[in-house]
Amino acid sequence: MEVKTNVNSFEIEFYSILQKKLESYTEELLAISQLPLVLTNSDLKKLFQISDSTLNRLIKLGDFPSCWYGIRGHYLRDDILQWMRKSDSNDYREKLRLLRSL
Repeated sequence: MEVKTNVNSFEIEFYSILQKKLESYTEELLAISQLPLVLTNSDLKKLFQISDSTLNRLIKLGDFPSCWYGIRGHYLRDDILQWMRKSDSNDYREKLRLLRSL
């Protein structure tokens, strides 16, 4: 009987954790779907929670997506999201450190 109780408590805990993860994932998907198709510098500052100067440094990195149709300060949402997925935060920090040293 005690083993069955432990299994039930494990299941309850598992489903609770799973539900929290699904809610978090759903919120993230909703936030992404509400982004405009073309992001401006202002949108990027809000999204990344960074200042103008940090955004400018970020844009100077070689692998940052290019401007949308050459319009300065406008970026395709899907390009930004793809860049975010493939970017490594440690690599980013190292590149920023190098940029600051210039």
